[in-house]
Order: sequence, then C-alpha cells, then structure tokens
Amino acid sequence: MKSLLWIQALLVPTLAITSQTPLLQDEAPFTVHQSSVSPAHSIRIKRQNASLCNTPVDQYTGWLDVGAKHLFFWYFKAENPAYHAASGSASESEPLALWLTGGPGGSSMLGMLQELGPCLINEYGNGTVYNEYGWNKHTALLFVDQPAGVGFSYLDQGEPVPGDSFTTAVDVHLFLQMFVSQVFPEHGEGPLVITGESYAGHYLPALGAQIVTQNALHPKQPQVPLKSLAIGNGYVSPLDTSYGYWETLCTTNPGVKEPIFNSTRCDIMAANLPRCMDVARTCYEHPDPAICQAASAVCWSGVIEFYDGESYAGGRNRFDITAPCDIDSFCYANTALIQSYLNLPSTFRALSVPAFITNFTVESTAVENAFMATNDLEISLMPQLTFLLASQIDVLIYQGNLDLACNTAGAKRWTSSMAWKGQAEYTAKELRPWRSGGEVVGMAKEVKIEMVEGDGKRTRFALVTVDGSGHMVPQDQPAVALDMLDRWLAGKAFD
Repeated sequence: MKSLLWIQALLVPTLAITSQTPLLQDEAPFTVHQSSVSPAHSIRIKRQNASLCNTPVDQYTGWLDVGAKHLFFWYFKAENPAYHAASGSASESEPLALWLTGGPGGSSMLGMLQELGPCLINEYGNGTVYNEYGWNKHTALLFVDQPAGVGFSYLDQGEPVPGDSFTTAVDVHLFLQMFVSQVFPEHGEGPLVITGESYAGHYLPALGAQIVTQNALHPKQPQVPLKSLAIGNGYVSPLDTSYGYWETLCTTNPGVKEPIFNSTRCDIMAANLPRCMDVARTCYEHPDPAICQAASAVCWSGVIEFYDGESYAGGRNRFDITAPCDIDSFCYANTALIQSYLNLPSTFRALSVPAFITNFTVESTAVENAFMATNDLEISLMPQLTFLLASQIDVLIYQGNLDLACNTAGAKRWTSSMAWKGQAEYTAKELRPWRSGGEVVGMAKEVKIEMVEGDGKRTRFALVTVDGSGHMVPQDQPAVALDMLDRWLAGKAFD
C-alpha cells in the first residue's frame, strides 16, 4: 500500500532568483548542553549564517542526543518577536513555534524549505531565497526531524527504529524540555505552539498529551510551556479521512467546477464505504495491529485505491486534486531540489553531519515500514485531543480544500463527532466565510469553552478552511497562511 501521507514541494514563489553559492563558512565546533534532568540527554548546537538559509535572523542547527537516538533540529529567531508577559514574573518571554512534518517518515526540512521556513529552496536547487511569508515573523521557529531515523536524525547501530507516535513524543518532549530551559531560556515561559501537517495529526496530539502529562507529573522539573496546537490537513481520524474521499471526488464541495470522478466510480466507492467504516470502527474499538491492518486493506481496496492507485508521475495528485503529479510519491518536483541541496558536500560540512551519514533523504522508508507494522497508522488521535482541550490547550484545525489525502470533508466529520464539553456548541454553529486581505479565503467556525468551572479561562477550538489550497497551505496560499497563524497566536477571530 502507498505511503499514507505527507508533504512535498509546490512551486517556488515568483521571486528574482540568482544562483547562490552556499555555505561560505568554515566548520565550527558545537556547544554542548548537558541535561539538568537526565545525564543520558544532551544538546549539541552551532550557529549558522545566511549562506546556508537566506534569512537575516540568527539561526542554529544541531542534535539532541537521547541515549542512542539523535534528533536533528534547525532553529530560527523571530524577525520581530512578540513578547509574552509571564504571569507572576518580571521577565518577558518570547513565543516559540515547533514544526513537525508528517509521513510517517517525512523530514521537517520539507516544511522548512518548501512551505513556511524563513528561506525556501531556489529554482536551481543550489541555494535558498528569503521567504517573505516565513512563519518566524513574530515567533521563533523550530524544525525537528523525527522520529529518529528521519532526515538528518539518526540511531546508533543496532537501535530499533521507532514505530509509533507515542515513542516519538517522549523523545521530542525531552528535547523541548532542555531546549526552553537550558539552551534558549528566553522561551521558558512560552507561549509554545506545536504545529505541522499531514501525519502530524498523529504526532502533535501525542506530543501535546505527553507534554501536559509530564508537566503535571514533574512540577519541579523544567516545564514545557505548551499553549496550543495548530494542525494542518491532519491525519487525525483515518476512518473519517476515508469517508471524505467520496465527497472530495464526487461533488464540487472542494471548490471544483465539476466532480473529479464519474458516476460509475462514485457508485462503487459509495457501495464499499459501509464495510470500510465498519472495519475501521472495529480497529478504533480494538486497536490490535492485525485488526487495524485488515481495516486499512479494506478501505484501500474499496475506496482509496480508485484515486491513490493512480497517483504517480504523470498521473493524479492526491495532495491537490486540480494539479498534475510530476514525480512518484511526492508529486511535486521541488522535493528533488531540496534533497540535492541538503546533500551538497558544503551543506554536510556546515551542518557537521556525522561521517557515517552519507546521504540525506526526505523520506525514511525504514520509519514508514516500522509504523506500518504497528497499529499507529489506523488509530484515531481524538482521545488525545479531548484530553488536551480538557487541559485547557487551544486547538486549531486548518484545511486546504483541494487536498484528498487528508481531506476537508473528513475533518468536518471528525471535528463534529469528537465528544468533549464544547461539542454541542461547536456542532450548532455554521461555518462562515473568513477574509484575509479584504477577500473571502475560506470558511471558519470556532468556540471558546470554559473547561474548568469557575476558572475563567476559555479554551479555543477552531476549524479553518482555505480555498485554492491543497495539502500544503503555507505554500499554496502563503499570505493567507501567515495571516491565519498571526491571528491564532494573537487570539484574534477568523472573520
């Protein structure tokens, strides 16, 4: 079965681009920070310059060493940082956003260099250009390759490849705990938003739940100041994603002039959907790998394969039903440019990549296969989201309407069916147009619910859709995506 989900490149923004000779800096040593909590954990970090990523802000790269696992990260300061007055503190804290690309097995360098990073890959694949819509305008921005084994992250010889979102969440929590307390303490009071897309619909709820739980269990240890999640075209509920295939392909609801599929294919999919839903629900109720893999096979052959089975170079694009597919797996040709750039000897020298890593790939087949061997791919992460909402963590779900892989139809369905205190109010509301730059750019609805009686704090849950965008909203609609993020971080309404 095809790799489920994730992110690749779209067209580079139309900017004046010249060939760039990257990485004129000499290799510099790392600074090592030892964990104050665990002697097995440390962070090695080094400063980079604009020859590596074309941005005026300070940038740093390095690895978290978690025993035998080593997670690569790339961190950027904010251009114009907003400040958060910490309650009960005389100091001011700078906000931080963490980005995780999905997969499972996708490198977060895809999100960084193709979508929302301070710089984007240029049209030659030999350097970068400044991104005027980078998400670090008002918040520092952190990209992490995870699980270990993805991108520049690696495992010591003989260490098993991680195979589920919860193991990964443990490692990333340890990283964040050190990062905001010892390496960049200006983020110690937050607020922190964790964001990402696609399979991050699994990664982020699992990570958020891990953070909240560990903060509560170990109040005297450094706290990770999580405030919200922002999940883009997220693979949260596989059952509802499968259900949404029919609406996405057989109606004009995504914003197309006529349905993608003819009535013959639509009738076959409709007839197969009840069985797909039954077995997928059984997986939810009894999450045994054998049951869940059987559910995946039934939904693949009965519903998903009719489109995804034709998604390859020269075929259909599952990440944007109106766009062509240029290369296998990723569809967008720019993915190859990013891989070429990050494999340059000069890039390896600047990053101080360990000698035994000889090739960077945007996708880890080993990690993908490890996840496919467990039940992680077919379970719902709604229980973790309801736990986070109950813990007063805000949640934004944003959707590009032209995406099929993690479609808007499915997101509308699971956000309405999720059982939590705000469900009744949320489902009673209608989606309404929201505007950016004076124009209607999609639909939105949100609720603010007092989750703890008498507390006064109102927890925010929102669904926001973006017209004319597929799976990768920050690249398809960069100005709209940045406006959306800024509103979310500032607590402003989508209207």
